[in-house]
Amino acid sequence: MCPAHQQTHGSFVQLPGENLILPQEVECVDACFDGHIRGQLRLTNYRLFFSAAEGEPHDIDIPIHSILKIDKKSQAENSYRLTIQCKQFLSVQFTVNKQERKNKDLYQCLVKQAFPGDEGRVFAYEYRARKIKENGWEVYDFEREYTRMGALRENSKWRHSTLNKDFQHIDTYPEDLIVPASVADETIRKSSYFRSIGRVPVLSWLHPTNEASITRCSQPCVGLSKKRCEEDEAMIAEIRKATTKSTHIYICDCRPSVNAHANKAKGKGFELPEFYENIEFSFGNIENIHEVRASNNRLRDLVTSPNIEESKWLSNLEGTKWLQHIQAILQEAVKVASIIENKKSSVVVHCSDGWDRTSQITSLAMLLLDPYYRTLQGFEVLIEKEWLSFGHQFQARHCHGTQDITTDYSPIFMQFLDCVWQITQHYPYSFQFNKYLLTFIGQHLYSCLYGTFLFDSERIRRENEVRPKTQSLWSYVNSFSTEFLNPLYKERLGCILPMISMRTIRLWRENWMAYHPFYRFQDPLFER
Repeated sequence: MCPAHQQTHGSFVQLPGENLILPQEVECVDACFDGHIRGQLRLTNYRLFFSAAEGEPHDIDIPIHSILKIDKKSQAENSYRLTIQCKQFLSVQFTVNKQERKNKDLYQCLVKQAFPGDEGRVFAYEYRARKIKENGWEVYDFEREYTRMGALRENSKWRHSTLNKDFQHIDTYPEDLIVPASVADETIRKSSYFRSIGRVPVLSWLHPTNEASITRCSQPCVGLSKKRCEEDEAMIAEIRKATTKSTHIYICDCRPSVNAHANKAKGKGFELPEFYENIEFSFGNIENIHEVRASNNRLRDLVTSPNIEESKWLSNLEGTKWLQHIQAILQEAVKVASIIENKKSSVVVHCSDGWDRTSQITSLAMLLLDPYYRTLQGFEVLIEKEWLSFGHQFQARHCHGTQDITTDYSPIFMQFLDCVWQITQHYPYSFQFNKYLLTFIGQHLYSCLYGTFLFDSERIRRENEVRPKTQSLWSYVNSFSTEFLNPLYKERLGCILPMISMRTIRLWRENWMAYHPFYRFQDPLFER
C-alpha cells in the first residue's frame, strides 16, 4: 500500500479520495484456512478491509476491483454467507448477520462498488496521492527511446512514420511508428490491409552493433486461397535488407501450427515461404488465451485447496500445465534473442492479432538482449512500449470494474511477469530491480489504484483522459525506488541466454501462493 494517507482507524488507513461506505461486524470464515475470526469489515470505494477483533492477528485488505466473483448464500434466518474470490487467488468467506447492518446491505453495496461496469468509474479516478515527486507518465518517451537504440540517428535505415497520427489508420497501435526508411507510407497502408486488424510490421528493437531488428505485427490474411500482397512482401524484404550482416530474415509465429492452419479457414493464417524471399519460418507452440485461462484456473484450484495431499503436489502442479506454458514462452523468447545475437538476423514476431503472445515474446527477447531493460527505469519503459503503447488489451484480459467475466479474460500479462521472475532466478545479479517489483506490479494490475493498466489501447486511454485524471504506477515506484532495488545488482553488458527446461522452471510462490498459509508462514522473516 502507498504511504500517502489522510485518515487512520486502527490498522485501517484511508487513502486520499477513499470514502468509507459501510462498516459491519462480521465473522471471517476460512480465510487462508485460518478458521473463524470475529471482526469488523469496512467497505470503501477502493477496498474491503477486515479488521480482526482485539487479540486476533489477522487483517485482510482486498482492493474491490481485484474481486473476480461474489456469491451470497443464506445460512439461517438472520445471516448469510458472503464468498469473495479474487483474481490473485485469495478466497475468503464472511458470515454476515442481517440484524447488524445499518440501513445498507453489505452484499448489494459491495457489488455496486466492485463492478461499476465502466472503467472510467474505478477508484484510480478518485485517488490523489501525496508525497509523490516523480511523474510516471513521463517515463516512456518515443523519440528518446528509439534514439537510444539508434533507430533515429542520422543515416539510419529506419524512419519515423506519422501515418497513424491521431490513431486514424490503426487504432490499436501507437501514433508514432518506426518503419524501414526505404518504405513509403502508401506501401505501409496497403500492407496493413493485408494484416489482421491492420497491425503492419513495425520496429520494436534494433541491435546496437549488428543492426538486426525485432519487428512485430499480426497474422497475414492469407486464407485458403493463398492470397498475396506485394506491399507486405516488400515490407518484409526491406526489414531484411536493413541489416547487412545476414541475407535471411526469420518469422516467428508464436502459435501452435494447428491453430495457425485453422485460422486460414477464417481468411487469415501465416506467411507462405514461397512468396517471401529468404525467410526462415517457424511456429512457437505457445497456447492461446483460452488455454492459458483454463490452466490458470487449475492452478487456482490447486493452491487454494486446503486438502491437497503432499505426496500428490508435484503431479497436481504438472496437471495444471502452468509451468509448461511458461516453458514454451521462455523457449521462444530465447530463440528470438539467440537469432538476433548469434545469427545476426532480423526477426518478425506475430501471433494472431499481435497483442498477447507477440508482446510476451518481443518484450522478453528485448529483456534478454538489452541490459537497459534490466534496470528499473528500463523495465518500466519496456512495459510502456511493448505492452501499453502497442495495445495489449488490459481491460479485456482483466475485466476491470465489470462483473461479466468474458471469454477474453486471461492472465497474459501475469504470464509475462512470471517469465521475468524465472529469468531473474537464472541471473540474480543482472537485474537492478528486485522480485518485489514484480509482485507489486501484479498487485496493482488488478487494484485499479493507478491508471497505468486501464483500458485496451493508447487511443482509448487518451479518450478517457487517463493521464490528466489518474496517477501512474511508475510515479510511486520511482518516488520510492529504494523499495524496488536489488542490492546485489551488478550491470551485465550484452545478451543473457538462460537454459530453459522443466528442471529449471519453478512455481512463482511469492505471487501464486501469497495467500497460502504453508508459504506465508515459512518464508524468511526479512521477506514477509
